[in-house]
Amino acid sequence: MFEDDFSKMLRDYPEAVADTKVFAGLMKDLFPGQQMQINLINTTYALGIAGEIADAAHINNAFAFRFVKRLVDEYGVSRLNADWAVSVWCVCYGQRLLHKPCDIQISRAKGGAPPAIRENSHPDEGRQYGDLFRYTKIDGGYGVTGFSGQNKKTIIFSSRYNNQTVKQIMPHSFAGCEVCEAVMTDGIEIIGESAFDGCSGLKQVIFPNTLKEIGNDAFRSCPELITAVLPQGVEQLGKYAFSGSGLKTIMIPHSVYWVGEGVYADCKRLDHVAVPDNIISIPDRMFSGCGSLSEIKLPETADRIGTGAFENCSSLQSIVIPESVRSIGENAFGGTHPKFTLLCHRLSEAERYARSHNITFQIIY
Repeated sequence: MFEDDFSKMLRDYPEAVADTKVFAGLMKDLFPGQQMQINLINTTYALGIAGEIADAAHINNAFAFRFVKRLVDEYGVSRLNADWAVSVWCVCYGQRLLHKPCDIQISRAKGGAPPAIRENSHPDEGRQYGDLFRYTKIDGGYGVTGFSGQNKKTIIFSSRYNNQTVKQIMPHSFAGCEVCEAVMTDGIEIIGESAFDGCSGLKQVIFPNTLKEIGNDAFRSCPELITAVLPQGVEQLGKYAFSGSGLKTIMIPHSVYWVGEGVYADCKRLDHVAVPDNIISIPDRMFSGCGSLSEIKLPETADRIGTGAFENCSSLQSIVIPESVRSIGENAFGGTHPKFTLLCHRLSEAERYARSHNITFQIIY
């Protein structure tokens, strides 16, 4: 049972609760395949429950319910899961390890039992997590325009409002916000222009499977954004949508049929790219300023490379230009590695471009 194994972990590694990285590592190593439980325990840990349990003289319902309410209101955790996570901490750490007087029992609500931790206030007091969002009416549903919760570090978007689908994150709605993680639920189809522009602490975005369009500048200037896996089904990536982000690798789904100018410009950590064959035109400045980009594979169907597409990619030493390319814009390869070599077909547009721009080239066929 998870609770017994968790108690054993705390006994065997009592110092772990004082070190976030050690604690997270142990949870991952000792509980493989139990990601939901890991997430709940780690989220409750992040609220500081271990320290407060250590300082508490008596772990009672009032003590525990504060953490249940924060999990529900600030993180969107269900009442059932919040009750379980907090009760596990109170019993396993407080009662079993620290031998504190404890009125709480491990939640067994899944078996039909009442909650182990009771609400002390009136049930109508306070707001549900979904009520912390602001909305505007749009065709076919609602769009999110902001969030008024105190904890904006992790924002979990609701899929419904007023019994209708939440379909969009509206333009500029979270620009400059202190969000670190954005979790989007199925139903959302469009992320509007500059929706998360300038979110300097944003590290991870989990996109919904229903996503179709990411607007211009949607995640521009998010330098810590490393995880943002695009779902199969997304169709449009707006101009400069991820420019200046922290992405290291990208995978563009085959469902994408339109990519805007500069979509991945100035992604300083980006080092590897494979452009799928559904992208036949490399837009202007698509990878401009990606100083770590050392390897890129273009599709055999590509017909155009835009102006400044690889400008200032200072680590790029070579690129194979397919024979299908008929147009290459100015400064497409300006500021690349001093040993940059354009690999091309004889009598191709790429050979002509290399000769006219004094670029080192090599005939490959």
